[in-house]
Amino acid sequence: MKRQYITYILLLVLSLYGCKPGDFGDINTNPNMPTKPYTGYLLTNVIRDMASTIGGSSGSPIREAPLYAQHLSEMTYQREGVYVKGNWDFGYYQGALNDLQVVISVNSDPARKAQALSFGSNANQLAVARILRAYFFLHLTDRWGDVPYFEALKGNDNLTPAYDKQQDIYNDLFKELKAAAAQFDGGVNVKGDILFGGDPSRWKKFANTMRLVMALRLSKIDAAKGKTEFNAALADGVITDNKDNVVYNYLAGDQNNENYWSYSWRVDNNPYALSKTLVDMLLANNDPRLPKFGDKAGDGLYHGQPYGVINTNFGAMSMLGAGMRKPESPVYVYTAAEVQFALAEAVKLGWIPGNDTDAAGYYLNGIKYSLQQFGVYSDAAYATCIATPGVAYDPTHALEQIGTQKWVSLFLNGWEAWYEWRRTGFPRLQPPANAQTRDGQIPRRHGYPSREALLNKAHYDAAVQRLGGPDDLSSRVWWDKQ
Repeated sequence: MKRQYITYILLLVLSLYGCKPGDFGDINTNPNMPTKPYTGYLLTNVIRDMASTIGGSSGSPIREAPLYAQHLSEMTYQREGVYVKGNWDFGYYQGALNDLQVVISVNSDPARKAQALSFGSNANQLAVARILRAYFFLHLTDRWGDVPYFEALKGNDNLTPAYDKQQDIYNDLFKELKAAAAQFDGGVNVKGDILFGGDPSRWKKFANTMRLVMALRLSKIDAAKGKTEFNAALADGVITDNKDNVVYNYLAGDQNNENYWSYSWRVDNNPYALSKTLVDMLLANNDPRLPKFGDKAGDGLYHGQPYGVINTNFGAMSMLGAGMRKPESPVYVYTAAEVQFALAEAVKLGWIPGNDTDAAGYYLNGIKYSLQQFGVYSDAAYATCIATPGVAYDPTHALEQIGTQKWVSLFLNGWEAWYEWRRTGFPRLQPPANAQTRDGQIPRRHGYPSREALLNKAHYDAAVQRLGGPDDLSSRVWWDKQ
């Protein structure tokens, strides 16, 4: 009788509220969880993630990049700067790349693509997503080497994707970027594009500049392929002026969207100083970027922090400059300066027409554009800098000068500076005395996530075998040749 009474009361309550048994209306609907993907919002999130790979918000694992490149040095503790960590997670597969796969899937599915039309034409959304996907895959393969690519992002259909050869990934990325740039149509610009405001011409230059950078990576492993791809990218149109720079602007007063170095300065008890390597070079070259990059030490002079040396006297060193660690400090992805240095090197390699006069012109333009980018250009400062013995163009040492000045121009874009140092060997950086790598040298790659050896063992083992050495910081990726 008691059970029957409870059932009767429940039915009565349901009838009073106009519900059928088992129909709970919107009770089980979470208003914060949309039932369909909003592709524009996903693109916004991915663009923020792209910026976070270089100068991201709190918690972004980017500290080791400018330390590997020796732009910065640690003070209180010695961690990434002496290479104590060897293995890093593939977080991009679960984050940005997964979001991009959703955007691509929705816009490619005839039954679902209408859902995305409010955020711009399907073709334009696909083009943006493909360019961003290429950026993240390029970052992955340049950090780790062989990584899952062709079988990646299949969800439950393939939880153990094969690791593809870096050469194959590069070859496909060249094709993807060219196809994506050609895919833009005259439809509605892409909403959610906080990078270029939906401007297809800017996205095309981004894609083509990425191809140019990738092509130069092949200079020591496949110069013929590199030359072909370099010229193809150049013909399609790359960044030629600072107004075309790929730059992400963080927001002032928003701790959820601030430059990483602003966050680090607020909360980290191990703030970063300019490296001795960088300070000594900029001082010797009368470089006007030094006051922008770092603050003066307590004695009114500039002093760089040596690597691997604990120093709690912050006032004795030139800490990261106040202008570089504002919440709204921009992050530069690709710039006109980097392109000019690439052109200078391409002349010296014989990839594009020209002689040393042309190479010198590109090289000096790179320096000028970099000074302008960082807001320190004046005719007098520029003339003084390029007249110093270490900077004045010297045909016999041109490749070293080009690589060194590119390294300076990439300040705080630590990944790109590290990749280019690995390729060129310039500037001639020295590891800290207490380097924790196997060979005691600066890292050449990142080790695969530790769990890959357990969860994807067969494909992990094959990738490690192709490395020609152990899965650690000292082995080299395919394009990184001595």
